[in-house]
Parts: sequence; structure tokens; C-alpha cells
Amino acid sequence: MSTGKLVVLARRMDPEAWNLFLAEKPAGWQVTLVNPDDGEQKLAMELEDAQYVVTLALGSRPVPWKVLESAKQLKLIQTHGQGTQHLPVRWALEKGIPVANAGGANAIGVAEHAVLLILACLRSLPLLDRSIRGGKFRENIGREDLHELYEKTVGIVGFGNIGRRVARLCYAFGANMIYYDVLFVPYALRADFKARPVSLDELSSTSDIVTLHVPSSESNRGMIRWTQLTKMKPSAYIINTSRGAIIDQDDLIRALNEKKIAGAGLDVWVPEPPDPKNPLLQMPNVVATPHVAGDSWERWKPTCETIWRNMRLVSEGKEPANRIREF
Repeated sequence: MSTGKLVVLARRMDPEAWNLFLAEKPAGWQVTLVNPDDGEQKLAMELEDAQYVVTLALGSRPVPWKVLESAKQLKLIQTHGQGTQHLPVRWALEKGIPVANAGGANAIGVAEHAVLLILACLRSLPLLDRSIRGGKFRENIGREDLHELYEKTVGIVGFGNIGRRVARLCYAFGANMIYYDVLFVPYALRADFKARPVSLDELSSTSDIVTLHVPSSESNRGMIRWTQLTKMKPSAYIINTSRGAIIDQDDLIRALNEKKIAGAGLDVWVPEPPDPKNPLLQMPNVVATPHVAGDSWERWKPTCETIWRNMRLVSEGKEPANRIREF
């Protein structure tokens, strides 16, 4: 039977979610919940004899990762989501310590949220909401403000688990699907929604909606800059449920101000939380949400199962699933 000590780093933890996480714990494992804001000394003390570290609800503030040097027995660093920008990936790679994410455990939630942002942009949802709350029923709203997803071209940047789910959902609305990915995607994985591979330039220039679903690796940061934004149609929208750093924020602000694109739907930011004075939050053609795309109650149990499965694998001397190999 595999056993070990796990330190869970979380700044906030819903009791019900925590109980569900513990319900998946195999017999014999020791679990300690630590708020990294309680001080480096406490964190270092708990890590001293820990073999596994899991991040569950850290928020935006960084963890003092230098204290990981205290974890002389560390075998795995695991995150509950997709992103690893909050993890010391470079340090772990140099030490030979595996880092893993939860794979596609939150793919359904992120995909549905991306489609939510697409529809909110096309239907000018913030404008409609402000209008009726301000006592203006159908005033100052023209048909040119309201658009359908039907027969629009949706360009998906990154065609992994989440990207393909977005494609499936949008195809059900009657949209045309194109995608860009650095990896080859077998036809069998895209046949049902007739997705066609294209270059990033072609995707940018022909899509009515560009939606981003790539990991936050060093090679992807700043992938969408002024050059790509100005290739887009003036009527097009860009959606980001990936990571804020994928888009150059200053270039996006400029593109929106100069009406190079019609609008944006953003769930991720740089930094997080964003400055309340961030110009993107003042723009009526930006639909903003607070990095919640991957959060849904239905996905929590599969996420917990994925985390514990990885720890059992590593404790048995096996390779963890969804291991990260670049930073």
C-alpha cells in the first residue's frame, strides 16, 4: 500500500470542497493544509518531511517557493488546474522533481465558459444588462449590436482537450471551425465538427471569433501581439480563458481603442487580480470575469481523483500523468 505525507497549499478552502478532497484520500496518507501566508517558518517546518505538495486555492499572490529547499524528500509538485505559472517549474526541472497539472479535469467548465464569453460578446450582454438596469428598455440598442454565432467562423488557438470541446459546442450552434496548433491533430479527433487546421495568420485574418486555449509556457507568452490583432477583422472578437500573459495586454488595449477589433471576452489577467483602473475594465465592449472558467462544482470530484491518482503513481515509482516538461 502506498503512503506519504502531503502538504496542501491553499489560501482559501471551502469546507465542503476540502471534505470531498479528503474523501478521496487513500488509507495511510498524512495530509496537512497550510496557508502560505502564515509565514515561511511554518511552511518550511511542514515541508521538511513532506514527499508531495499540492496547490488547491492559492489566488494570485505568489508562494515563497524558496522554502521548498526544506523539502528534502519531495517527489511531486501537483496543481489542481491546468496552469503552472504559479509553480517553480524551472527549479523543479533542474532538481529532477516532477511537476504535474490536473490534465483535462476542468476542460468542460473552461469550454463552456469560453462559449459563454463568445455569446456574451456577440449578443452585447453587458450593454443589455446596463440598459435594463438603468431603466432603458431596448433604448440605444440597435440590431447592429446583436449577432448570432450561427455560420460565424470560430478560430481556436490550441486544439487540445479544451479547444476541441469548444469546437464541439460551437459547431452545434452552426459555426464553422478552424484551428491552429503546433502539434498534429489526427483527423479522427476533429471529424465530428469538421475543424480545419490553418496557420495562425490565416486564423487571425479569417475568424469572427478567436479563442485561446494554449498553456502558459515561455514560448506562448505574448503569442498574441499587435501584429496578430491587426490581422483580425474589425468585427471580430478575441476570447481568453487560458492565461493573461498569452495576449500582450497593452497591444490589446490599443487594438480595442483603435477599433481594430470589435471586443474581447476575458477571464484571465496580468496581474491577477487586475488593477481596478485597468482600461480593459472600463471598456463597454469587454466582457470580464474573474478567472473562474475552470471552477465548477461538478468538476471538483474528478479533479480530486486526478490529484490522488498522480500521487499514488509517484509513490509506486511510476510516472505521473500530465507531467510538465517546460516552463
